[in-house]
Amino acid sequence: MDAQKRKRPVSIQIHGIYHPEEDDEPMEAELITDGYMYKLAGHWYITYVETETTGYEGCITTLKVSADPADKVVTLTRKGDASSHLIMQQGVRTLGSYNYYDATMEIGVYTDDMEYAFDENGGKFHLHYTLDMNTSLLSENELTIIVTPV
Repeated sequence: MDAQKRKRPVSIQIHGIYHPEEDDEPMEAELITDGYMYKLAGHWYITYVETETTGYEGCITTLKVSADPADKVVTLTRKGDASSHLIMQQGVRTLGSYNYYDATMEIGVYTDDMEYAFDENGGKFHLHYTLDMNTSLLSENELTIIVTPV
C-alpha cells in the first residue's frame, strides 16, 4: 500500500515563539490547521497547506520526523513561491536554505533541544533552535506542534 492510501486527516496545532536578536520582546504565533499524516520508511510525515496567517499562503509544508525518537532529526520542507529546506538535528548545526521568490539565503540551524513522540494516534514535538546567517545570530526559536487525528 502506498503512502497516499495511508494518509490520515489530522488537526495540526502550531505554536511558535520567535525571538529576534535585536529585539527584547519575543513574538508568538499560533495556528490551527488541517493536514495529513502518514508513516513511510521509518518516518512520520505531517503535511499541511500554509495560510495567509503564516505569510506563506499556498505553500505546502511537510515535516519529516524519524519514527525512532532516539534519532532526534526533523526535516522541514516548504514548497511554493517561498520554499525552504531545514534539517534540525539535536546538538548539530546544519545548513538550510530559504528561497523567497527569486532570493535564496543559506541559513545555519542549531537545534539545542528536541523532544517528540508520534504513533498512529498523532503526536507532539517540541523544538528549540537558533537561526544564523554567516554565523551571526538571527533569532532564537521555539516550536511546538500537536497533531491529532480527525
